[in-house]
Amino acid sequence: MIHVLRRSRPLVAVVAALVAALTLAGCGDSDDAGSDGKAASAEKRTVQATNGSVTVPADPKRIVAISYAAGALLDVGVVPIGTTKVEEPLELTPEQTAQISKSTEIGAGDQINLEKVAELRPDLIIVEGADFGWPIDKLGKIAPTLYFEVAKPSELVGAAEKIAQAVGREAELKRLKDAYTAKIDQVKGAYAGPLQKNRFALVSTYGDGKFYIGTRTSWMGQVLHSLGAGFAKESDRTDTHENEYSQEKISSLADADVVLIGNSGGKLSPATEEMLATSQWKLLKAAKNDQVHGVNFSFADRYTTLTAVLSQVETLLKGLG
Repeated sequence: MIHVLRRSRPLVAVVAALVAALTLAGCGDSDDAGSDGKAASAEKRTVQATNGSVTVPADPKRIVAISYAAGALLDVGVVPIGTTKVEEPLELTPEQTAQISKSTEIGAGDQINLEKVAELRPDLIIVEGADFGWPIDKLGKIAPTLYFEVAKPSELVGAAEKIAQAVGREAELKRLKDAYTAKIDQVKGAYAGPLQKNRFALVSTYGDGKFYIGTRTSWMGQVLHSLGAGFAKESDRTDTHENEYSQEKISSLADADVVLIGNSGGKLSPATEEMLATSQWKLLKAAKNDQVHGVNFSFADRYTTLTAVLSQVETLLKGLG
């Protein structure tokens, strides 16, 4: 399971009266969907999602985005009218953060305020994330609801593509995808030597005497894998996206030439700083050679954040010679 996504709490109970109100709200009008709202609503498309085949507006005007769906929509130029609280692991660019500030917050994590969602009168609701028992059926009584389940980081980009297609933004998606693919090819060709000569490891920690080593299928690992990079032993795996270790096992990183660690808001977390200050860490080859690098947008879940990670990897490759 995805490390930060696996937090799960019981959903707030919703009384029968609220469910009935939501059902009525779902049948309400959509006058503020735009001057051509009636014409747009007449156009439909069928989308295949985790929750089955769902008929949705071909040109939705009022979209509520839950969990990762917000980033996927913003990437293709769609600003949702409502979102769950934007928090790690979802990372937005400064421009996207400004855009999302105009949206109404309808909950946090897996805690969805259904009444707030209904008040927004959406014509489409999109959920992207791990299976936390999202109230898909109740959301579906408010507006057509698409759920794209994600079980591991490598599935996030595919889900973001499906979301772009579901809202008719194929052209914007193609532009992002083509740009990323072209940059992968460019970096791969320009830095084949450093990529193959060095062994990369991906590390994170949240304290409690533990740390995690990401694999080639992890958030950042998928970028390095696409570049054909070499991986240190514990990152050169595909059994899961990351594995947990006691900090007494920091020596497991001994063969890593370069270690990448995700930043939080552009800074290493206090727990990470504490780990980097230990004597065991300082003995690592990568630490001695000053090849431990913080990476912004390390929770790469869509083409914008994949490209951001790729650009940072390109910069550090220049220094590796």
